Amino acid sequence: MEKVIIKKIPGYDQALISEFAASAMQILALEPRQKGFIKPNLVHATRYGEHAYTHPAFMRGVLCALRERGVKERIIFEDCGLMVPLRYVYRKSGYNKLCKEENTRFLNLSEAVHDGFLKVPDHRVHPFLPLPKILTGNGLRVFVPKLKVHSQTDITGASKLLIGLIKRSIRLKSHHYDLGNKIADALRAFPPDLVLVDAITVGVNGVGCPDPRNLGLAIASRNAVAADSVGAWLLGFEPCKIEHLVLASKRGLGPVSLRDIEIINPDNAKPAPLGYYYEKPISELNPYMKYLEGRLYNGKRCRGGCVGFVAEAIHYINHYRAWRNKEKVNTAAKALFRLLGQDPSQERPRKLGIVVGEYDGEIPHDVIDNLIFVGDCTHAKGVKPKLHLKGCPVYMARKAFAFSRKARIINPYIDVMEGLPFIRAFLEEQFMRVWNQATHSLRRSI
Repeated sequence: MEKVIIKKIPGYDQALISEFAASAMQILALEPRQKGFIKPNLVHATRYGEHAYTHPAFMRGVLCALRERGVKERIIFEDCGLMVPLRYVYRKSGYNKLCKEENTRFLNLSEAVHDGFLKVPDHRVHPFLPLPKILTGNGLRVFVPKLKVHSQTDITGASKLLIGLIKRSIRLKSHHYDLGNKIADALRAFPPDLVLVDAITVGVNGVGCPDPRNLGLAIASRNAVAADSVGAWLLGFEPCKIEHLVLASKRGLGPVSLRDIEIINPDNAKPAPLGYYYEKPISELNPYMKYLEGRLYNGKRCRGGCVGFVAEAIHYINHYRAWRNKEKVNTAAKALFRLLGQDPSQERPRKLGIVVGEYDGEIPHDVIDNLIFVGDCTHAKGVKPKLHLKGCPVYMARKAFAFSRKARIINPYIDVMEGLPFIRAFLEEQFMRVWNQATHSLRRSI
């Protein structure tokens, strides 16, 4: 039986986290290695999204424990999403300071040359995964995810963490109704040796800018599926009903039933009531956005694609609006926000209709003149949209931008306070990507 350890840790106390990680490695009989490959969750980081990523204090505790166990060379690797440069997230989250102080290398996968690959046995989506060659070598694979509720997969933890390993050029391949198999492929190719889950503060209502909920727990295991199953249980979900965990379990990647997991729970941590963290239906997320869903892929609901991305986009907009309504900014920033039409007082919201799939129903007439179709397969009889976002799937950032513009709501992607650092990080990242590719080609030719 796979072991999963649950420990109560009330706050981000580095000493307690380090002690937990060291104890977990001992209980799980983890053999140390000289090199460690460490994967956090750095999907997003802004001043209004500080609970989206693995907390740097949690990671610092993990790094200290690894160093004490003889892991001399530590490499953190990641590539975020949501149309955000990883360099920006790296700085904003505090990981730049963390890596310098802990003498840890940070490998930016969006800039790195993917000169190696891993085969995926019994693949469903990806026959192989390209990645930097260094990650294919011998080293301790440590996953350090942030536990969050997710619109596409119910929860996100150690298993879904590997979406950040997949190269950007192929990341959206089968990111639709087949997302569960895509996650299982990545986990099959790159399983962890150790999982340490930051569940001290968990995220709900969107993964990019979640609302925090204090759970006060840390989770450890050697198996990603087992760790996620226990994490799902703690959040009030039924692990056996979470598709990507079930698919991974069927491929022998870990147990999904709690009966097959040895749970070490010395503090007697209790799970949330069943359904406590379930999300509202998409149609109830924002009063100005009417969601209309039709038939999708012969009955296969694209929750892992357009459907889930619609929910995430609305969560993102909602969180940003709530933040901006409370935020106090200086006079110069306020003037720039007003110039861009981004001050909350300037909002003049109007109803927006969002259609996904082959929709045969009646279009409400308060949104019929302001419709967005999302996805290649979307149409409605005799109705033309104001805008049709093409793609399979359509990525979340495009939706957030379009929804806020058409609903006349302030746009998270036009933020004065984040603008210049964002642009700087984007240009640096583009330059380094070209530079790394050029130097790699030159070395090969020599």
